[in-house]
Amino acid sequence: MQLVAKVYLFRSPYTICFISEDSVTLSNEGKYKSIGVNVIKKKVISGDELSKNVNVRSSNRKILKLSTTALFLQPFLRECLNSNIYRTNVLLHLNKLSEETNSRTVFLKLILEPPDREVIDYVWNDKMLHLIWMRVEIENAFSWLSTLGGAYSALGDYFEHCAEEAGRISIRQYKLSKMLGDEGLAARSRLYSALAYAQKGQLKLSRHIIRNVAAFARDIHDNRLNRMCQGVWAKIKYLKQLKCSAYSEK
Repeated sequence: MQLVAKVYLFRSPYTICFISEDSVTLSNEGKYKSIGVNVIKKKVISGDELSKNVNVRSSNRKILKLSTTALFLQPFLRECLNSNIYRTNVLLHLNKLSEETNSRTVFLKLILEPPDREVIDYVWNDKMLHLIWMRVEIENAFSWLSTLGGAYSALGDYFEHCAEEAGRISIRQYKLSKMLGDEGLAARSRLYSALAYAQKGQLKLSRHIIRNVAAFARDIHDNRLNRMCQGVWAKIKYLKQLKCSAYSEK
């Protein structure tokens, strides 16, 4: 017993679906993916080959017609693929409806229309809402830290404890940027920490950080980040000159 179904989805060109007691076959492999059904790779049977498998011509056969929503297709084909009992019952039921007891082939015209109401995945919606709000809060915290870090960095030239606090803020910014998955923000946070190290007199460590960030900026072709590296490098040169002049005066 076998079923030959012409599937019409949203007035698009129809797809032939061949269902027998042993298997379910669509006209090409892409059709499985388009409806979200995963199958083990096998030889794909074309529409012409499907028609050859039909024992009786459809011109003199009664064709069943079913109109339903598009949400019906995926679970229907999945169950036909996974359950031999379900597939057999479908064939028996449709054969009974066709009122053709002498034939073992049933022809079905399956028309799929857009559903009146879309199915909402509330669990996934809650997860996405949580992630979105978490990102918003992280970006908000990053903005506040940038403002606060800039103030401490400006005072770091005159007060060492302000430079230390600016360094701690840059570390928090680095952690937040990693949570956001933004490598560009992470690189900028490293530049802020390099500036804080320079203000505390650790010029060698600061230069090492800037070189690494500059190499990263060249790799990703980020001109803005590259200019920031140049600006921090100029700041380090200025601090080094101040340090040298202080030693010369002594």
